[in-house]
Amino acid sequence: MTNAIKSDDSSLSISLPGTRLKGMTFPKKVRTPYRKLFLLSLIWTVIFILLLIPATSSVAGVVSSPVHTEVQVNLLNLRTGPSTSYTRIQGLPSGTPLEVLFQEKEWLLVRLKDGTTGWVDGKYTGFTSSLADKLPPVIGEKATVTVNLLNVRLGAGLNYQRINQLHLHDTVTVYFHEGDWVLVRLADETSGWIYHEYTSFAPQAAGTEPQIPDINAASETPPSATHQQLTSAEEEEQFPYNVIVTSTHLPLREQPQLNSTPLEELTKDMVLTVLDKTNEDWLQVELPDGRQGWVAGWCTQKLEEDKNSENKGTDPFIRLAAVTADVLRVRSGPGLDYTQTGRVFCGNHLLIQQEQNGWYYVRTPTGQYGWVSSEYTTPINIVSRGNSSAKAYDVTQSQNITVVIDPGHGGEDKGATGVSGLKEKNVNLTVSLYLEELLRARGFNVVMTRKNDTYLTLAERAALAEKAKADLFISIHANASLNNKYASGTETYYYQNKKTSPQSLYLASLIQQEVSAVLKLPNLGVKKAPFHVLRETSMPAALVELAFLSNAVDETILASDHCLKLAAEALYRAVLRYYNLNQ
Repeated sequence: MTNAIKSDDSSLSISLPGTRLKGMTFPKKVRTPYRKLFLLSLIWTVIFILLLIPATSSVAGVVSSPVHTEVQVNLLNLRTGPSTSYTRIQGLPSGTPLEVLFQEKEWLLVRLKDGTTGWVDGKYTGFTSSLADKLPPVIGEKATVTVNLLNVRLGAGLNYQRINQLHLHDTVTVYFHEGDWVLVRLADETSGWIYHEYTSFAPQAAGTEPQIPDINAASETPPSATHQQLTSAEEEEQFPYNVIVTSTHLPLREQPQLNSTPLEELTKDMVLTVLDKTNEDWLQVELPDGRQGWVAGWCTQKLEEDKNSENKGTDPFIRLAAVTADVLRVRSGPGLDYTQTGRVFCGNHLLIQQEQNGWYYVRTPTGQYGWVSSEYTTPINIVSRGNSSAKAYDVTQSQNITVVIDPGHGGEDKGATGVSGLKEKNVNLTVSLYLEELLRARGFNVVMTRKNDTYLTLAERAALAEKAKADLFISIHANASLNNKYASGTETYYYQNKKTSPQSLYLASLIQQEVSAVLKLPNLGVKKAPFHVLRETSMPAALVELAFLSNAVDETILASDHCLKLAAEALYRAVLRYYNLNQ
């Protein structure tokens, strides 16, 4: 005899042969209660087994029906956080499909087909308010980091780009989980994927353990309170000192806070000069080109000074290395075992950032950073030649001498533009204003063709000098080469076919000697040229090209206010020598 047991689900049917169980026969009055008890136990067992089966949705958390949309503008930026102030990950062309995971105001947290996750401005997509109710619920659980450093990535896997890093005891909000990874929201409102095993979060189903994430880089995520206490407990810093960037992409910000406007992104291994530091470990830094801003100190590593350096104590503002080998390899690290990343050539001037065990960390003329062997270079320091103050001198010797200073270009005519965006017109004006101050203090009568960012024609500049009945005319410029990034140095021009040409040549020679001596760049000599301001002025006149904006090292010098002051002092000494005045 066979009795069939059926549950409320008609598809479930279990047959029992006879009424025996393990060789035992129950009386009829026992069969009914036993049958009900068995059925109830079986139902609960099935439910328990079903609960153990892991979800298999695209983003576990749990998305049964993913919400999809697409980009509806020509190009839409994918960012690390819900605002245009956050780092741009990539541009998405029109029609790019997006899986929407979360919405915050107009911004959408989306995932691309390749698994990359980021934020986009929803108004430039096909996402509508009707789709908002269909978005998957987030887990919303707080989790704490349980290792010293934990990488944050763009996707759920080690093959995705590392965009951030968390510290021990940092807290995140878990949005979704997928296998061994969780999509989290950080304290700075950015989002990314982290390996859940190194957090307090415990998903119901864990996958195969991947290899331990690399923790050799840093992020802009603020360190934990413990880290801040350790930092503030260190000895008082002695400024300035150098640090090297350890993060792949580190924002340079206007102010020492995460919500401050990013000025630009600094690359890994870039060396910065630290000018100041806050208690929260924000560093005020100066870039090699002279620009300043704030960076997260926990994304950098302090570079130790070379105690054996023969230049210690001279306090040079800028150090150069002149290449003496025909060809010198640039490497990724301070040693022959490191990969070659580029080359420099005999006579090239390199900007020294750091010295370590016979190697220089440098910036090359093309803007590349790397290490070169110091054995094949000659170090050069750009330092002041002393105080150029004119207060102690008799000004009566120069009060009847009129010098016209001509800052080249101006206004709509910006002149050359440097590899990092430095404008020639600004360089010219800065040096000219410093020179004006020095000459006036010495008693000279100074006329400026422009004292601000205004435009004058060449004819107007020459006419102004003639009207002032000037005794000398000095035009100040910066050079550039469209075809040769390695072009470097100082050169001075004069016009050879006018009555005052001999005096012009003498003035140009003095300027060339003085300026090339302080800027330490290649001395390109005195040259002839029929430039309008040289040709159409009757007085002795010279035009100096300080350095090449198209060369990254030269541009760094021209971006340094200290070096511009040195150039002005050099021009000032040239004028004094021209008139045989004491320096």
